[in-house]
Amino acid sequence: MHLANIVGHHARYRPDHEAVVFEGQRFTWREFALRVNRTANALLSLGLRKGNAVALVVPNCLELIELYWAAAQTGIVVVPLSPLLRGSGLFSLLRDAGAAAVVSSADMVPVLEEIRAQLPAIPAERWILTADAKTARLAGYASYAELTSAAPDDARPADIGRDDVYNIIYSSGTTGLPKGIIHTHAIRAAYCTTFTAAFRMRPESVVMHAGSLIFNGALVTFFPAFFLGAKYVLMKKFDAAAFIETVRRERVTHVMMVPSQIAAILDDPACTKEALSSIEMLCSVGAPLHREHKERLRAVYSDA
Repeated sequence: MHLANIVGHHARYRPDHEAVVFEGQRFTWREFALRVNRTANALLSLGLRKGNAVALVVPNCLELIELYWAAAQTGIVVVPLSPLLRGSGLFSLLRDAGAAAVVSSADMVPVLEEIRAQLPAIPAERWILTADAKTARLAGYASYAELTSAAPDDARPADIGRDDVYNIIYSSGTTGLPKGIIHTHAIRAAYCTTFTAAFRMRPESVVMHAGSLIFNGALVTFFPAFFLGAKYVLMKKFDAAAFIETVRRERVTHVMMVPSQIAAILDDPACTKEALSSIEMLCSVGAPLHREHKERLRAVYSDA
């Protein structure tokens, strides 16, 4: 099983099935595959090649999903970084990763300007913003929208082996300096199959993520969803009321959350068995889930 072929496979065999939902935007597998192809070709047009690292310093957004799968096609190594990073913290990770390009958002421009001159190995045209084209140009950055709209939409998969690097995820640094954790294509392929079985997902599942997509825990449900061709719903940011409404509207079946999010939805008046009835798997990660919250979750689903 090859990561590079996953999106194209679904575009061919279930083209009209919904693939991605984000902030009111909906894309079928056919539509999403074309967007991924354009993103991959846009990166290649900048001279980026297999093994080059591209840092993604963005909040949850459609572009982040596209870049993850463009990397799978091209062999480019994605380095997702928190947009909360500042100054020397961001600079040190970009330098450590050997970033050859940076994709970020407009609100990060002041932060990037503080360190941009210290990273001369990254050419000017490889500092890219997901903002609209005018905003990007005025700030002196390339526009993601312009690059992708001008790129061809045909797939050009690179020759990628199982031991080639897919991404670098940095640790939080709680026990020292942040450490770059390397994941190969083989490891991410194992995420696809192993967690698919563990979570009992299927092609008609609806997988939602409400936390940050830059952390490794988010990819535990991300890769199985795309492997199966299920619908993947990404929230821009977590909000308890919006979470419950999205579950109800989209009939979400699988979700991964941290305990603080679970506590927040339990405290929301809209948290009822009817509203959450579609959920088949709720995985808690990041910290211990208190017994109180476990009991309250059971109560929501009980008939009492």
